Amino acid sequence: MKFSVFASRFKKGGFLGEMNNSKKFYSQIVLGPVVATIFSLLAVLLVGLASWPLAKGVTGIAIGAGLSVLIAVLLHWKANWPISIIASGFGATVACFFAIASAEMFSPGSFEWMWKGGLYGAMFGIPTAIVFSPLALLGTKQTRD
Repeated sequence: MKFSVFASRFKKGGFLGEMNNSKKFYSQIVLGPVVATIFSLLAVLLVGLASWPLAKGVTGIAIGAGLSVLIAVLLHWKANWPISIIASGFGATVACFFAIASAEMFSPGSFEWMWKGGLYGAMFGIPTAIVFSPLALLGTKQTRD
């Protein structure tokens, strides 16, 4: 399935259903950074599971932040979501930091680290993305009927 087909389903309202435009607009503002943060955290966890030296430290945080920004840009351009790229990057940075830092409590690169560290990272990263998601309102122009 091509990404354009995936994005067209979002444009038609497939993911958010039959909401009116303002509810859909504001729910996309909050959901966009959360989706980008979750997928980038998942990618870092999978990289850490496959090869721990690639995911530890600043490298893992950079992978997560970069992938989150890339996902946010794709959602903004292809699916026309009003998404805060800054909130996505910051949420993923916080999530990946806490997930990688949890390697001090669990054995690094193991399934236990992946699950428990991932939940630990998501516990801090997702609320961070939600708190900073209204930054998307700074870049949107809304017309009144």
